[in-house]
Amino acid sequence: MPSKKCYCPVTHVIFDCDGTLIDSETVYLKTINELLSPFGKTYTHAHQAAHMGMPANMFAEVAVKEFDLPITKEEFYRRYTAVVERHMRNVALLPGVRDLILHLHEYRIPFCIATSSFRRMFQVKMHPHRDIMLAFHHVVCGDDPELGKGRGKPMPDIFLLAASRFNPPADPKKCLIFEDAPVGLRGGVASGSQVVFIPKPFVTKQQRKGATLVLNSMAEFKPELFGLRPFDTCCKFEFG
Repeated sequence: MPSKKCYCPVTHVIFDCDGTLIDSETVYLKTINELLSPFGKTYTHAHQAAHMGMPANMFAEVAVKEFDLPITKEEFYRRYTAVVERHMRNVALLPGVRDLILHLHEYRIPFCIATSSFRRMFQVKMHPHRDIMLAFHHVVCGDDPELGKGRGKPMPDIFLLAASRFNPPADPKKCLIFEDAPVGLRGGVASGSQVVFIPKPFVTKQQRKGATLVLNSMAEFKPELFGLRPFDTCCKFEFG
């Protein structure tokens, strides 16, 4: 639950996608184990905590090296994207996500997505939720041409780029970032923003350090802590 900590008012919100908006991390765990099984390797929650939020091409390089696989990083990446695309076509939104998006949209709080996923895979994952995607101001993906090579999370670049694309550009210090991955948390903090961290249970206490606020679910979030309009009890409209 939120502590009695002092938070700074914000004007804009930036969301990570995987594990923050959609329940995709369990799919990734299943997918990677499917890929590693023929090599007699197992992908654990500890591995996942270290790698989640990492761009796919970077993860492919790390996985081949860490698991000593007899294939190239390019081949692993090809297999990985093929299997992920097959499994990611009907991923559900996480608790509290739709309510918060509707709430921010209703009160004209600008919000966007900053995800390590490449554009094609992002579109596959979010296709079932294309109704709520209409509410986002913009999306910055991990293969954005304005992101420098090797500058993905935990570097702050993707969050700074996302803030710059609001109209007018947002001050990163006035942005609130929602993240579930330790690398995303580090990148968000480095950008100068406040970070609401919603980690999986297997993320360690050490990996949670630096978060402005740690929650178990987005459904616990209280907008008024950050100077935003609180939730009310009236019935909300739907997109579509």
